[in-house]
Amino acid sequence: MLSLRLWRIIAEADIHDPIFRRVSQIQKPAARSLPRLKAPRLLWLIAPIALGLMLIMAPQLLALVMVVPIGMITLIVASPALLPAVIWLAGAFSTGEIISGIYRERRQHTYDLICASTQGRLKASWSFATGLLHRGGFFLPLRWGTRTSLRAGSAALVGLTIATLVFALSGAANFGLAQLRLLTLPLIFMALYFSNMTQSFALSHIIGLLASSFDWTRRDALLVGLLAYGLLNSLPLFGAGLVYLPFRWLVFEPHALALLLVEALALLLIIAARELTIVALWSALKRRMNERLGEVGSSDVLRRDALFRAA
Repeated sequence: MLSLRLWRIIAEADIHDPIFRRVSQIQKPAARSLPRLKAPRLLWLIAPIALGLMLIMAPQLLALVMVVPIGMITLIVASPALLPAVIWLAGAFSTGEIISGIYRERRQHTYDLICASTQGRLKASWSFATGLLHRGGFFLPLRWGTRTSLRAGSAALVGLTIATLVFALSGAANFGLAQLRLLTLPLIFMALYFSNMTQSFALSHIIGLLASSFDWTRRDALLVGLLAYGLLNSLPLFGAGLVYLPFRWLVFEPHALALLLVEALALLLIIAARELTIVALWSALKRRMNERLGEVGSSDVLRRDALFRAA
């Protein structure tokens, strides 16, 4: 898959690439530290006593004390479900950062020097965009969170598979379409969960570079880039809905196998539609860049360069 190959180049960035190092190591201006407020020592003694008296006189306030830890636990438990939406927003932010970064370099008359490197315009621009993403500080936590969630989901799926097989072999339950659906759909969900991360960041890179390649103002490029990112991420979901919802509305008691096939088709359609979009935009970006890379560098670099070579 093209998106997976692009994702590996993004995630396993070459730290020896001078363009990547230049961009990723740019330090933002340090924020001015605010003066610390020193509380009197007497306050540290009075505060616990006052809190204890308040809880004795009004025990219902104890519920307010438990709100914060309960809220934090709920957020931790719900974070895997919220992570795909956060990744979408991070991809949109990355698209804007790429467009803004390129226009900032153009104002400083340094972007043409970056593109004039021996890497070629496309690979140099890709390294520049990857450097901006790694500089942001949100990429690694999102990647770690997705991988951790997938590992937990894989462990749960293995446990569910073993339990299902044990029950089926022991005769306590017959293995049928219901059990097959219970094992198949989570596997497809995990594939969709992982592809959401890989495809979102690959798409944000391509759209950011493509929107920046036109002679537009920064505002117009940002508007077009963010709209394109939002639409191209949302349309596959609408397509999956058009496959699944009419079937559920028109068929009141669907057969278990038909239901499984429709649900699997709807989920796989999201992955396939976004993958085809990335392939089409990647081809458009290569034509736009008119890329011709030379056969220089190590064998590992050559394998990466082959992906950027124009068709």
